[in-house]
Amino acid sequence: MSAARRGDAARTRPRRPVDRAQQARVAPRHYVVFRTTRHPDGTIARHYDVAGKTGLLDEPGFNTWLTDNVPSGPQADLVSVLVIEETLDRHGSITTCSLERRLGSATGPLHGDPARVTFVGAVKQVRVFNATARGTLREVVPPLDRRTLPPSRVGRLTGEEQVVRAMFGAATRILDARESSLLEDIVGLTSVMHLCLPDGVEIDCGLGWHGTTSFILRADFPRFGGPASLPAGDAAAIAMAAITSGLTTFELRADAHGPAVIARSRANGSLHLIRPAVGGAQVEPYVPQVPPDLLNADQAIWARYAEAHENLALLDAYRDGRSDNVFVLAGAPDGGVTRHLIDADGVEVWRAAADDTAAAELHRERVLGSSCD
Repeated sequence: MSAARRGDAARTRPRRPVDRAQQARVAPRHYVVFRTTRHPDGTIARHYDVAGKTGLLDEPGFNTWLTDNVPSGPQADLVSVLVIEETLDRHGSITTCSLERRLGSATGPLHGDPARVTFVGAVKQVRVFNATARGTLREVVPPLDRRTLPPSRVGRLTGEEQVVRAMFGAATRILDARESSLLEDIVGLTSVMHLCLPDGVEIDCGLGWHGTTSFILRADFPRFGGPASLPAGDAAAIAMAAITSGLTTFELRADAHGPAVIARSRANGSLHLIRPAVGGAQVEPYVPQVPPDLLNADQAIWARYAEAHENLALLDAYRDGRSDNVFVLAGAPDGGVTRHLIDADGVEVWRAAADDTAAAELHRERVLGSSCD
């Protein structure tokens, strides 16, 4: 790391070993992102991003901020710094990247679990390192599953919309958004968005949070999310169709036939798809199921494993119309429902809570014997 920190010239004495137990007891007060970006022409840009500070800071500006806001000495450890080093291709997408968590400055002691993550491209070949008591790095095996399933982030996308528009421009449109996959979650990303920039260029980016400070990584992330929203005219037509037909609307999905809203009849509980159509919207009956010809041989192996070893009931499945990936909605014995993305090789690459879906309501009624109307 080439960034200097305040007081480096004066601090010639060796730093005492970091007390990990003390670190665990003291929570950082400030969250800073330090970024080094290497462009294809060989130029390198460096800057600091401090929560609550308007604009990016160069090294002198960051040192001034430290002097004004953080006491010297051990209190400097109350500053948690995420150090991002990225190399970009000519399209502005990541070819290689590393993220480190440090205390006090971009060159301070390593901390966190993990303390360092490296990857290539759109979060591939991920390597994970923890910090030892001596402040060195020890490579560990990435966890094979999430320790806790995060709640749905649908209601939290508003803040992330503000982040991407602040970075790329107010006219930026979010074409679709999804929660992070397992490996993206390990890196620290919370969502992946497909954006249309004000100049019409479409890009993919992952958004994460270092404490209260956001960061964005541009890479060629797979677009297996559904549309974030419908155009205003289509949304109004679907709402009118739902009212006219006595339906309660649930989730928006993108399948092989385009976007559709799942809706449930208030009269008899049957499910329907409402799709945008010329001059309005069309309503068609829908039966949630996993058609036997939808899954290939490898995806069927995953399905049998989920049923036999995770005790999941497969409720519904559909393709996005752009790939051989399959979305599967699965219900647990306690009434919870999750949405799984299974790729063409039968590998589960993403899982998220789906308790706000129509299939989840039907599942809860079956296993819990109650209606949520």
